[in-house]
Amino acid sequence: MSGMPDSQHIRLGIIGFGSWAINAYLPAEARIAGAEVIAAAGRSDATREAARAALGREAFVTPDFHELLDPDVADAVMIAVTEDQHAAVIGAALDSGLPVFYEPPLSDRRSEIRGEIARLTLVSQVTHADLELSYLPVVDRAAAFIAEGAIGTPHTALVTMTSGWGPVPGSDISLALQLIPWYLDPLNRMIGRRPSRVLVQDGSGVPGRMQSQTLVQLDYDGIRGTFDANIESVGGLGAWIAVHGSDGDLEADLFRGELRFRSGGHPGWQTEPHPARQPHASWPGMHESVAAFIDAVNSGRGSHTGSATMADLQLTGLAAEDSIDSGTWATVEYLE
Repeated sequence: MSGMPDSQHIRLGIIGFGSWAINAYLPAEARIAGAEVIAAAGRSDATREAARAALGREAFVTPDFHELLDPDVADAVMIAVTEDQHAAVIGAALDSGLPVFYEPPLSDRRSEIRGEIARLTLVSQVTHADLELSYLPVVDRAAAFIAEGAIGTPHTALVTMTSGWGPVPGSDISLALQLIPWYLDPLNRMIGRRPSRVLVQDGSGVPGRMQSQTLVQLDYDGIRGTFDANIESVGGLGAWIAVHGSDGDLEADLFRGELRFRSGGHPGWQTEPHPARQPHASWPGMHESVAAFIDAVNSGRGSHTGSATMADLQLTGLAAEDSIDSGTWATVEYLE
């Protein structure tokens, strides 16, 4: 990689220096030997001053994020900008050839997403979508458990997500497309499949595209899946995955890192703790996600949430948008 002194010291630049970069990116990066944030870009005086305070006065801080997309300045970039900037900033980072760590979706405009998918899948550098929950130890354990046949053949699966965030008024994308990357990818990993078609039974809450609740039915060609999300829940933040098989059941509490399971041979519930690295860097799995990105940059092998995975998830989200418009099942048009 041009500009990188050696594979053991990675100079990171952060584009967007708000609370997410400060409370999630920096604490996770600080626990990784061989990586250092040495540059930042922020649009406002306040964010640039926050960057200088966090990184030191010797850090390179600029209002123009393009200045970070230079191998003489940084070896890789991490992006934490608002969604209205995603297409422009992520796209420019992809065009730069630098390894890039970013938050989905690829754009906040439905009309732009297919073009951004094409751009993502054409680049050769490491790309890493920050799908923290996919890197949780409890997801790793559940995936291995199912692959071993511990619950027999999976028949049905349910992903449940609750929060009190509330919808974004006037959003051009649905709640289904917004959340599918984070909450469907852990299920896809567990059962080793991706859905062939989706049916969205959209919720209610506000006028416009994004609703407070959504119910997404998923056809995994032999496994029936459901994604049930409520972002105006009084129950607080949480996420759970349940998979029911021919010889048992599995339940994973993603935020608590707890796995419960039972089988025909052992009908009583058993529980295993598989917590994420503590304390969380704002979100369970953030430490693991950033570490996977740094490892991918060092090795050049990529990560689980690289371009192919992200393309699949964004295309699943676009199928959900088609289902909302048609009121019926929509086929996911995967690239291959």
